[in-house]
Amino acid sequence: MLGKIMRYCVKRVANYRVKVDSVKAEVNKILSNNTSQLNKIGFLNETDKASLLIDSHSDTNGIRIAHDYLRHYDFFFASFRDDKFNLLEFGCQRGNSLRMWEKYFTNAEIYGVDIDESTKVNEKDRVHIVIGNAVEKNTHDQIKSISDKFFIILDDASHAWGDQRLSFELFWDLVTPGGFYVIEDLECGTLGAYPKYPPKIQDAQPFYEYIFDRARYLRWAPDREPDKNSYHVEQLPENLQKIQREMDMCVFIPGAVIVRKRV
Repeated sequence: MLGKIMRYCVKRVANYRVKVDSVKAEVNKILSNNTSQLNKIGFLNETDKASLLIDSHSDTNGIRIAHDYLRHYDFFFASFRDDKFNLLEFGCQRGNSLRMWEKYFTNAEIYGVDIDESTKVNEKDRVHIVIGNAVEKNTHDQIKSISDKFFIILDDASHAWGDQRLSFELFWDLVTPGGFYVIEDLECGTLGAYPKYPPKIQDAQPFYEYIFDRARYLRWAPDREPDKNSYHVEQLPENLQKIQREMDMCVFIPGAVIVRKRV
């Protein structure tokens, strides 16, 4: 599918500037029969979470391969499309993914968190913006005062390993039982992806390794194995013990990880 689309795009871009709307319409025909609904909606809203991204801010207005998260998310989230719940995403930028979530989840309230006050422009209908840093306790408390129940939380903020760990440990308590916590762009490193916004903690441990440690302990949670020694969990700091007991699933996809809380 991607090869067919890219051959089309190369042909169109090679000789002249491509109009974004016409590219969208043509690629949308291809996507309609070959991908998930979430990936299609993500492409049309120009979020890099989709398999393809219209590069409408470049001189060529072409298309490039994007992160390809959405077809994986759709596998887990499709059955909840019409449910009422709260979704929280760290890192808003132009609000493209927030608009995608609003269209995909027909009854959900969508909350975005960003340190850039200009992102407030993305507020509309069921989309709400909170200005704050996702690694700070006061931001957590501000969000908790709005709601302490979020069915989905996604971290698409600084991408720095230390910030990802800090946010995960800070906001895990707001995930509803049966809900999901998703961390994206795990490969970026200790300094993150945005030099303009340096991380609070330059943790040298890759988040891949940190969350894999949590996955290793899933089998040893005391209420799963009540007849066995629970020292595997009890040796951890108290905040991690709580997370370990509440984690039910940890699924890696290319570039991201999906963690589910036990019901």
